[in-house]
Amino acid sequence: MNLSEGKTVIEFEISETGHQIVEAKINGKLLRFILDTGAGTSVLDRGCLSELGIEETLNVENAAGLGTSDHAMGNIEVHSIEFGNALFESPDFVSLNLDHVQVAGGEKGVHGLLGSSFFTQYQAVIDFSKNRLELFNKKIK
Repeated sequence: MNLSEGKTVIEFEISETGHQIVEAKINGKLLRFILDTGAGTSVLDRGCLSELGIEETLNVENAAGLGTSDHAMGNIEVHSIEFGNALFESPDFVSLNLDHVQVAGGEKGVHGLLGSSFFTQYQAVIDFSKNRLELFNKKIK
C-alpha cells in the first residue's frame, strides 16, 4: 500500500483461479477480499462474523448469482475497512455463506468480496496492468 496524490494504492495478488485478491482489516482482523465488479454490493462471509464481533439480521430477500443458486443474505453493519493506514468509513456490506467461493482464495481462502457499490463509493480505479487498486475519499489514521 502506498499513499500518493491523495489516493490509496493497494496492490492485489492474482490467485491460481485468476481472481484479484486484496488484504484489509475490519475490527482489527486481517481479511482477504476478492475484487468482484459483478457483485452489486460487498459481502462478508457469514463464517467470520462472530470473530469480528459483527451481528447479523437475516434478510427476507436472497442473493442471486455467485455461480450457484439463491443464498440467504444477512444485513450487517461494518463501521470501517482499513488498508494499511487508510481508513474507509461506512462501507456497505451484506453477509452470505461464501463456502462456494473459497477455492478462489487458494490455501488462505477468502473472507469476502468487494463489490461495485464499494468501488463506486470510494471512486476506485482497478489497474490490471500494475495489479493495483486505487481508492479515494478516505481518512489517514
